[in-house]
Amino acid sequence: MDRRRQKVYSSYAIALFIYGWSFVGFTPIILIIAYMLDLHLVYEPKNIILFVLGINIFIGLISGLVLVLQKNKLKRQVKTHYRSEFILIVFISAFSILGSVVLFDYLGGNRDYIANILVFLAALILVILVFVGKKFFKLNLVSRK
Repeated sequence: MDRRRQKVYSSYAIALFIYGWSFVGFTPIILIIAYMLDLHLVYEPKNIILFVLGINIFIGLISGLVLVLQKNKLKRQVKTHYRSEFILIVFISAFSILGSVVLFDYLGGNRDYIANILVFLAALILVILVFVGKKFFKLNLVSRK
């Protein structure tokens, strides 16, 4: 068997990956909305974080239930590449990087380090996205092949 041959993933495996990635990324995204609405001036930041985590868990449970119900249908679907799903992952990642800075601010971190955190997280997420894009989504972002 050829080792260079890539494994083919079903739509269920990709949906499961997107579910996990978005479950982690939606908490910082909702924190961005809370920060834009200046809720930290009215409520304690720790209460906002707990409320957002509760919303995230509720949405995660509903999404997980839908994913389980659609499992048989999605396991039978296969695509050559998952470009639109990868773009969704990129948008979730970009906003979750910004949301992690809001989380850092809510937890009382020093604002002088926000630029350092942004650069580190952006570089880390970029490396992860290049690897994941090539392995799971069949998109080679480094070369033009």
